[in-house]
Amino acid sequence: MDFLSYLTIKKFPAFSLNVVVLNSVANLDKAIPFLQCNNNIHLFLDHDEAGRTATAEIVNRCPESRVIDHSGFYLGYKDVNDYLKTKKRPGEEQEKTPPRHVPSVLPAPGKPGPKVGGR
Repeated sequence: MDFLSYLTIKKFPAFSLNVVVLNSVANLDKAIPFLQCNNNIHLFLDHDEAGRTATAEIVNRCPESRVIDHSGFYLGYKDVNDYLKTKKRPGEEQEKTPPRHVPSVLPAPGKPGPKVGGR
């Protein structure tokens, strides 16, 4: 549901990306071979211990990939779906101010992180 929520928020009609929806971090081991075949991995995992652990595991097990953590998009919410449910609907008060989204690019162990600023 979180992935569909994100697509709803961003109004993506269609796209040409490889997508894997875990439904549970228990399925991570099955997804790792697929993830390792991708240059960029965009994560939208829950804000809980399991989500943080899965993020670290993906970074460690996919060292050739650029891992981008989008959890800052729904900071203050359990997941993307909770964020979407609290979005303002016509005629309703908005419960929370949505955070400004700046994704985190996570370096693989032993590799330098992304360059920020400068030339």
